[in-house]
Amino acid sequence: TPYYQDDAVTIYHGDCRDVAPSLIAKSVDLLLTDPPYGMAFLSGWNVSTLVVRSDGVRQGIRVVRSALNELEPTYSDAMHALVFCHWESWPDFYDNLCHLFSIRNALIWSKGGGGMGDLRHEYAKDYEIILFGARGRGRELAGKRTGAVLSARRVSGADRDVPFQKPVPLLAELIERHCPPDGLVLDPFMGSGSTLVAAKQLGRKAIGIEIEERYCHIAAKRCAQEVLSFSGTPEQT
Repeated sequence: TPYYQDDAVTIYHGDCRDVAPSLIAKSVDLLLTDPPYGMAFLSGWNVSTLVVRSDGVRQGIRVVRSALNELEPTYSDAMHALVFCHWESWPDFYDNLCHLFSIRNALIWSKGGGGMGDLRHEYAKDYEIILFGARGRGRELAGKRTGAVLSARRVSGADRDVPFQKPVPLLAELIERHCPPDGLVLDPFMGSGSTLVAAKQLGRKAIGIEIEERYCHIAAKRCAQEVLSFSGTPEQT
């Protein structure tokens, strides 16, 4: 049973591996997600309680692989996939996901600002990697060909509902290029629902799944608000 539903958005509260059998086969045109690598992740789906912490990145990737494997029947034959990761984890993500879709490129999200870390002995951690994959031959990207570096300011700490919240304008840009106007976007690690908000702004349908009920509540509240059509410069939320 959906936690929230309207004409464009459906939200499920639970482990995406449990929700997967209830989704329509070959219905997903774009998988767009920011998995819980390096974050606390608690699931009752497995026989043994599984906790992924910041020092267990490889364990976290195994959870993501398991989840995306369970969701495979929902992927359309030409589905695109965009999966956020970072410089420490992207090789493991590549190895664990390439059997589900062909990895075609690695996009760079330039976040702006220096970020946290050692100010004297290392470079600023001001970017994240987005693996771009596709099933079969995939579809053509919408619009003219652009570079693989995308610029969008990170969500300020005061405006975040989840620790690693992604800016809606960045997600909207990705959805517009990778999902057809009548397509369906799936985010199986939904967080506070930014992917769903971006999809709704663009007139796409979207499904979000989240194991933390408090984040489902936030996402449902955001999606229930009236969303104006995307003009190219939506307010960052």
